[in-house]
Amino acid sequence: MMTKKSKSLLMIITLMFLISRCEPPRVVTKWSGQTMGTFYHISVYGPEMDEARHLQIHDGIDSVLQSINHQMNPWDPESEISRFNRLKAGDTLDISPEFVRVLDISQKIWESSDGAFDPTVGPLVDVWGFGAGSKEKKIPDPHKVKTCLEYTGFDLIGWENEKLTKKDSRVRLDLAAVAKGFGVDAVSRYLKSRGFTNHLVEIGGEVFAMGKVKNRSWQLGIDRPEDFALPGESLSSVISISGQGVATSGDYRNFYMDKGRRISHTINPKTGEPVTHNLASVTVIAPDCARADAIATACIVMGNTAPEWLESLDSVEGYFIFRQDSVTIRETMTPGFADYLVK
Repeated sequence: MMTKKSKSLLMIITLMFLISRCEPPRVVTKWSGQTMGTFYHISVYGPEMDEARHLQIHDGIDSVLQSINHQMNPWDPESEISRFNRLKAGDTLDISPEFVRVLDISQKIWESSDGAFDPTVGPLVDVWGFGAGSKEKKIPDPHKVKTCLEYTGFDLIGWENEKLTKKDSRVRLDLAAVAKGFGVDAVSRYLKSRGFTNHLVEIGGEVFAMGKVKNRSWQLGIDRPEDFALPGESLSSVISISGQGVATSGDYRNFYMDKGRRISHTINPKTGEPVTHNLASVTVIAPDCARADAIATACIVMGNTAPEWLESLDSVEGYFIFRQDSVTIRETMTPGFADYLVK
């Protein structure tokens, strides 16, 4: 004979079983597209959705990214950043709150890194042949480099009350090293507002992950820095993250050789020269992707001093791969990074 307590327990178990049978299957739903001169890939783990809902979310994602493009895409002549780049010294430009937020993030990393991260470095990148409009990669005339240095420096711009100005008409902003990360964060916020608390957003290799997929955190591979290798072709490590942004910067996909000298696309804003250290790749984990993006760029400029600087930052971890010679690498990491490695 069943006791009253046993009957109650059986009813609870039966009810839980019925509820679980009524729940829709949980699947990984994906979206992809183009933005900011690269591609985005988004995954959501949750109930299966119909085609109309899938299209609605895709439209929402594209709307978020189109808004950021209209603010920070230097190839859109009517974007906020393009209008600023045409601005004369002393004139002001009204900018959006999002643009202000990116400038605020950039200023903090610029100050903390002692200028290693500098969004005004674009003209120097161009003169070394790495700009999107550059026709050929070759060693520039030293006089051109010296001239570009005259108007390179984040302290040559200023903003207050959503108004942006510059001290030199030649100053040009390029937010590529932070805008992708900012876009990742914006899409993540959009997905969360739509009830998707388990998702991964990736734009051009920069990532933010939230929640879980199939009862575990999201896993990402860290590429081994092999020249011209495709993403994911050769992994150095795998990390597991949830609630963090991840960005990687390296010198192994965009460079050229000149008389046996490796010319990196990473330009030191202070010297005007490509970096020459042996830091090949750095992966940064931070509370948001915009900061991870900017910090990774600063690290790849700083080189051997980057690990020490990174350890001074709150809630930020880093994984560094140094090139010992043409075939040997050395890996090091901040103390907390080991917690994210998949054993």
